[in-house]
Amino acid sequence: MSSQSTSVPPPSDTPQPPGSCPLLLLLDPVAREADGEAVRIARDVLAGGADVKVVLPESSAELDRVLSHRGRRRPVVIGSDLTLQRVVQALHRQRELASGPLGLVPVGRAPAVALARAAGCRPSRWPRPARS
Repeated sequence: MSSQSTSVPPPSDTPQPPGSCPLLLLLDPVAREADGEAVRIARDVLAGGADVKVVLPESSAELDRVLSHRGRRRPVVIGSDLTLQRVVQALHRQRELASGPLGLVPVGRAPAVALARAAGCRPSRWPRPARS
């Protein structure tokens, strides 16, 4: 298995908000190549407020394994609609889709994150629609 996995504990001097939950960040390798800076910023922001484990699953089998061994960690997808779809399908196969929230940080050009956009997610780099 060739996924990279790192655990980034929150800084010890930063108070944790009540009810904060450890996160499993699922990085989309394509999004990382397309906009590595956005992926890095999202990872750093999330790691600043929670215990974070970062993985880059390179196959569906590896994604299944990572999700089945996540424990209490809440999955957060950093990437495109395709990565979100793969994670939702894996959680559905494992009968874990309703077990808790699934986070999404859309990264990519507008066509690659159309589902995220339809759900109301708007990355700061997307132009805002003109108001009349």
